Amino acid sequence: MTELETQIADNRASVDAFIAAARAIDAAGWTTPRAQGAWCPGQIVEHLARTYEYNRRVLQGTAEGMPFPISLLKPLIRRMVVDNTLRAGRFTRKGRAPAFFQPSAVPAAAPDVIARLADAVRGFEADLRSRPRSETIEHPVFGTVRTTDWVKLQAIHARHHRAQLPA
Repeated sequence: MTELETQIADNRASVDAFIAAARAIDAAGWTTPRAQGAWCPGQIVEHLARTYEYNRRVLQGTAEGMPFPISLLKPLIRRMVVDNTLRAGRFTRKGRAPAFFQPSAVPAAAPDVIARLADAVRGFEADLRSRPRSETIEHPVFGTVRTTDWVKLQAIHARHHRAQLPA
């Protein structure tokens, strides 16, 4: 198995664990925030779906970047977010998701949002496998990132949010 296929499989396992946990949440729990000011499980699932939809646009070269000129900041942002996270195997900084990753104020029904996430992940995997083999991707926020590192970051992100769902 190639390094990329290994990372895709790890990402899939992380997402599958996340989806299994999301499916186990009852209707009342779906819209109950885990803490004051925090997202409820339905919003967490939608956030993850939005992330994978965005990742597909990154692979297709159509993803929007941050709303300010950050070209000179990309290496710094990559170091702070990508490199530090990969080194630690978890997110090391608490941050607020950019607006385009923010979920709706009221989440859709569980089956709909979970299906949206599953579809986005399948598309992400297909896009990774169908694109010309490249060791790197050009991310609109992080700049040049090794493809395998970027996929590994997605698995870390899914595990991060899995820990926010009820057990």
